Amino acid sequence: MSGRSLTIRLGNGVEVLGDEEYHFDAEVIEESGTFCISHAHSDHLPKRIKGTEVIASDITLRCLNDRSKKQLSMAEPDGVTMLDAGHMAGSRMFQVEVNGRSVLYTGDLCTRNRCGNKGARPVKTDILIIESTYGKPRYVFPPSDVIASLIRDEVEDNFSQGRPVSLFAYPFGKSQDMIRILRDLGPYADLSVFNATSLLRSEEDPLECQLWDGEAIDEPFVVVCSPWLKRTRQEKLMCNRDVKRLAVSGWAIDAGYKRRMGVHEAFPFSDHADFNDLIEFVKGCEPELVITHHGFADSLAYEIKARLGIDARPLVKGQRTLAEF
Repeated sequence: MSGRSLTIRLGNGVEVLGDEEYHFDAEVIEESGTFCISHAHSDHLPKRIKGTEVIASDITLRCLNDRSKKQLSMAEPDGVTMLDAGHMAGSRMFQVEVNGRSVLYTGDLCTRNRCGNKGARPVKTDILIIESTYGKPRYVFPPSDVIASLIRDEVEDNFSQGRPVSLFAYPFGKSQDMIRILRDLGPYADLSVFNATSLLRSEEDPLECQLWDGEAIDEPFVVVCSPWLKRTRQEKLMCNRDVKRLAVSGWAIDAGYKRRMGVHEAFPFSDHADFNDLIEFVKGCEPELVITHHGFADSLAYEIKARLGIDARPLVKGQRTLAEF
């Protein structure tokens, strides 16, 4: 590519620097620069806040301000186009133009429609910065609606046997998917899932569930729990042999995941794009250059070049300008 110098690097988040200065999923919100936050998962939220404004969805901003002492407001998104990332409620991709080149930053994305979430759609761009969580060919998931039906069938089958069920899922994102799948079965939620769900609830998406106080319930019930359930009375009850323990994660594709999680069954249900989804998304964006990061970046870059013939490079510390990619 020719033209004015454009710098893309890992620094304070993913930095895209030229005539304008953009920081995507930065660790520190500074007083100058444009800071875009893709979604409300903790590994994408800032750890320190010095400035006052960010660009994000209303839901992401609400979740950030709920956990932060210093409150942020929404910056005017001049020059920034926000697009649905399909990952969780409020997740966004960002497209900007810097020094005559269009750059699309995906953050975490999911291209499959699932549980009321509309999947991300590709857009034409010169440079694509894409996540690579499941960037190896072995990570291909069954259709989300099929897995959702299997999860529901498993819960109903245990109910018919009089067994309660614990369902381990990340508090933000997949837990709300599970609540939607099980909504007419009266799902309960542990405190972390309940609090997360309260921040994401809306008139269009009521996400009805009851707070579980850790006590046993006379009739069969299902509790959506954080995988990091603390060692309390709740955990002791959930590990009771009379409780059927389930987990949902894309990592359930891996052998040994059930054993590591200490569950009876694990379902490969994910709010991320799988490998095939990532390849198709790249193909649809028709970029001149793809930069992979946040996961199996080396593998995905290799596969993009091999399968699509598109220049692709993993983003690593120390790279400075496009000429060095």
